[in-house]
Amino acid sequence: MHNAEKRVAIVTGGSRGIGLGISRALADKGRKLAIVYHQGVEHAEKAKNELSAKTEVLLVRADVGIKAEAERAVGEVLSKWGRADILVNNAGVFAYRTLAEMDEAFFEEIHRTNLLSAIFMSQSALPAMKKNRFGRIINASSISGRLADIGLVAYGCSKAGVDIFTRIAAGELGPWGITVNAYAPGIIATDMTAGIIATRSAEKLASIPLDRFGDIMDAGHLVAFLASDEAGYISGEIIGVDGGMCKVQSTIKAGD
Repeated sequence: MHNAEKRVAIVTGGSRGIGLGISRALADKGRKLAIVYHQGVEHAEKAKNELSAKTEVLLVRADVGIKAEAERAVGEVLSKWGRADILVNNAGVFAYRTLAEMDEAFFEEIHRTNLLSAIFMSQSALPAMKKNRFGRIINASSISGRLADIGLVAYGCSKAGVDIFTRIAAGELGPWGITVNAYAPGIIATDMTAGIIATRSAEKLASIPLDRFGDIMDAGHLVAFLASDEAGYISGEIIGVDGGMCKVQSTIKAGD
């Protein structure tokens, strides 16, 4: 009943950073692509111009951390294509603030963007997925959901929330043929991580067995696989894209 080339993928935050890598990988597979963005219209237009050579692309501007906006975004996709098969909840924000510095507004904004947006978008896409008894929901986790780092109380808690949401949703939605998984990036070279790479490069590389920072396509290719038919028996997993960073306590380098 399903033609994989005609499936519709929604990628929040899909116009830059890891999201752009995901959009590229899904476009390479022939998926129709809805890129949802909140800010940076110039990045969105650039992504559309690039990817339109490979597939149909729809740009949707929305703040998906607000439930009504998430519902509107999915509604625009359904109005255009009549289906929503793949949902990648990639939208997120990364910011440091220690426990002493953190106020309520900061904590709430991190959770609204990183966790609530994934929940709201998933709720909005569920009726279409359940109707077709097929769906792929893929959430953006992080190594920070399991690896403690100073200054990341809000961010780490939000990503730990994504992890448990992923597992619970996998249990609830399996009977409709909907899989729910998450990808957990380590240090991927993007604008978001430029500060860490600039100031802590040697320290961070020392903890990565593959001895390099990730590329946006490292995450993109994983997500494209999780969205495929071949991944149809994988659900409830949080898969690291971290070069082995969270797997060992110490590493060796070539020549050691």
